[in-house]
Amino acid sequence: MATDITQEITVQGFDLQLWVATDLLRLRSLHFGFWGEGEPVKLDFRLIRQAQARYTKLLVNTVPPGVHDILDVGCGVGCNARALVQQGHKVTSISPDKNHEKFFQDAPQSLRFCRSKYEDFSSTERYDLVLMSESQNYFDADIGLSQTRRFLRPGGYLLICGMFRKQNTPKFDQVRNVEDEYLRKALKHGFQLVDRVDITPNVSPTLDLVRMAKEEYLTPLISATGNAARWKLMVAGLLFRKEFGQLRRIRKYYEDFSNSRFFSEHVRYLKLLFRCNDRGQKPN
Repeated sequence: MATDITQEITVQGFDLQLWVATDLLRLRSLHFGFWGEGEPVKLDFRLIRQAQARYTKLLVNTVPPGVHDILDVGCGVGCNARALVQQGHKVTSISPDKNHEKFFQDAPQSLRFCRSKYEDFSSTERYDLVLMSESQNYFDADIGLSQTRRFLRPGGYLLICGMFRKQNTPKFDQVRNVEDEYLRKALKHGFQLVDRVDITPNVSPTLDLVRMAKEEYLTPLISATGNAARWKLMVAGLLFRKEFGQLRRIRKYYEDFSNSRFFSEHVRYLKLLFRCNDRGQKPN
């Protein structure tokens, strides 16, 4: 469930969104879950972890044959990267968030972490596949596609799994990319679309869980500043009163992202697989 607000809700180097996901909610991943048709959706963290594991499995199973070296852009806490390594891939994971780095301290030799924005990333290595799991909205599309082409071997792949707006309207403008515009830019940069799968119905139940979690955990934490409930302040760990303003910003951001029906009207969650076509039109 990574978003562009992540960098805005860091207080004195402490990532509030990461803390809510990994410490308060005890999740092992930051991304959406993948839910089957008719599967019960309730605030059961065992079920949420299973759904997130299915999402990771979906990504791993989408990697084409022959891929070995992978660049994981916007890696979060590394759940996708570790799953890829377990399948025999060599993975370089990048994130600008220093709070993510600690999750790679015990990484195997075939998994490397680099703290960097994708715009600033530089490497002499070339990769068979670039993965953007819920990270393609972090940076300008042209810059991201140009960087991807730069780091891919000839015939390499770009695998994106994330949110795209259906139309260029103010609704959900937190989601930077509009699908049609992004596909045109990808083609301009020499990327041929190999496969497109709309998994919005499978991931949108996660938004209902966001609403449930917000009501169960975030709202009581925020209200604790008003009623001075000491035990709720203890749950907040090392947060101080002034930092509850940051929690309010998280709540405001997720208002739209806690209504799965409203979300599905304006946003598609897509799994896109591109292949670099050297004969395609190159950017100017």
